[in-house]
Amino acid sequence: MRVLFLTCHLPYPAVSGGRLRELELLRRLGDEADVHLCAVSKTYAEDVAAAEHLGDLCASVAVFEAHAGGDHLPAQLRRHCSEEATAHVRRLLDDVDLVHVEGFYLLHHLPHPAPVPVLLVEQNVEYSLWEQRVAIADGGVRQRDAFREFRETRACEVRAWRRADLCAAVTGDDRAAMLRVAPELRVRVVPDGVDHLAAPFEQRAEPRQELVFVGNFAYQPNADAALWFCSEILPQVRERVPGVRALLVGNDPPREVLELACEHVEVTGRVRKVERYLDRAAVVVSPLRVGGGIKVKVLEALHRGKAIVSTSVGVQGLGAGVGRSVEVADDPDRFADACARLLLDAPARQSLERRARAFAATLPTWDEAAARLLDCYRELALAGALADAEGAELR
Repeated sequence: MRVLFLTCHLPYPAVSGGRLRELELLRRLGDEADVHLCAVSKTYAEDVAAAEHLGDLCASVAVFEAHAGGDHLPAQLRRHCSEEATAHVRRLLDDVDLVHVEGFYLLHHLPHPAPVPVLLVEQNVEYSLWEQRVAIADGGVRQRDAFREFRETRACEVRAWRRADLCAAVTGDDRAAMLRVAPELRVRVVPDGVDHLAAPFEQRAEPRQELVFVGNFAYQPNADAALWFCSEILPQVRERVPGVRALLVGNDPPREVLELACEHVEVTGRVRKVERYLDRAAVVVSPLRVGGGIKVKVLEALHRGKAIVSTSVGVQGLGAGVGRSVEVADDPDRFADACARLLLDAPARQSLERRARAFAATLPTWDEAAARLLDCYRELALAGALADAEGAELR
């Protein structure tokens, strides 16, 4: 199958959950799909320099710089405009069997109707993130602005779903949310995997008194989580565990996150491997207040058999069983209490670690995720072939 894969970043290096997901899937598609990758990039120079690393996985790789569009567009769509990318996509349509679009905000690069079947994959239901921002906005102006983005994003996103021939979500929860709004949709689930890291490290000594939060801090919900954690939660933990330190580990922290660095907060920036930071942590935290889909950072911590404290947003999509394997708290006082208790009570922490590892073993692998995606491709390729046959018959 010849597939045009349209994304908002180059899936290499895997410095975010979204990039990692796409890279792991691309690694598994090659036997059945020739993938022509097109990235509409907000990190253009970096992505152009890294494009050669995908040469063995893709039939072709093209990177175009994203430009801001008109003010009348929702924020996500506004940030991903490129006339050059649109022209490239339209040239390729004669040479592919189907188009895979990662995110509704890229669908405008295709003509409507498209001449080949379209799969639209949503890693998040984006309008739900704006709905969550409305709930936590401080002040009437910010709340009003967030509500306007929610309303405009919802209209554009639902319209994009209805344009696609087939949709896919990362979780059953997101699939259900899509069908509640548009029951006529055909929506499949293509999950994230949990087996991309090496075998879990066997802890031989007590871990450091460290709370570790892993995330791509260029992504606003992760920056918000870091600020909330350091202002509302960490001071309470330090009252009970004075020597504890927090590590904010991940790509491209903005100025307000960098300014959190102090004697008891380390901001690492991009790291080559997250495993060593996870392995040395006493507790891994996921203090997200806004989010959707699956949090790769939580999957990684589960796979490493770590004690985790998370908000309910941080464990979205993992099913009811995750409640036995992760301490879940949305209130800052309860979140701080869970962190302090696990830092001070080694047997309780070790019990949670064992449950985390056992739960991780029940989650999908990347091979299973890629098989689900290939099923979507086959379904669309067959539909396209049948449509071509019917058209030829009519002619």
